[in-house]
Amino acid sequence: MTRTHRRRFALLAASLATLLAALAFASASASASEFCGGATISSIQTCFGASRTFQIVSGRGTTTGVCVGYNEIGRGGCSAGAAFAAEWNIGSSAFRTPRIMGNSSNNTRVEWADAS
Repeated sequence: MTRTHRRRFALLAASLATLLAALAFASASASASEFCGGATISSIQTCFGASRTFQIVSGRGTTTGVCVGYNEIGRGGCSAGAAFAAEWNIGSSAFRTPRIMGNSSNNTRVEWADAS
């Protein structure tokens, strides 16, 4: 193998390693990210998670149904009761602040909520 071939091979290997690292970081950001676990919410108490990039927001309450959404926008998807999860596929990934609120005047605890 000539010196030129070795240099080209090293450049190709470095480029491939950089591409694989970039793909690994990109796929990690698309995973589900929890927020507001254990928070007490109701129809007038909303819990906001940390801002992040996501397309789907979902969650479930322990004693009543919940509604999920993002930023200050009203409810997206709501659940029918404590045994059901609420989910809203917003349609495109963007940087937003996920939110969850109860759909009853009674308090409930957030069993789980995530944005992916």
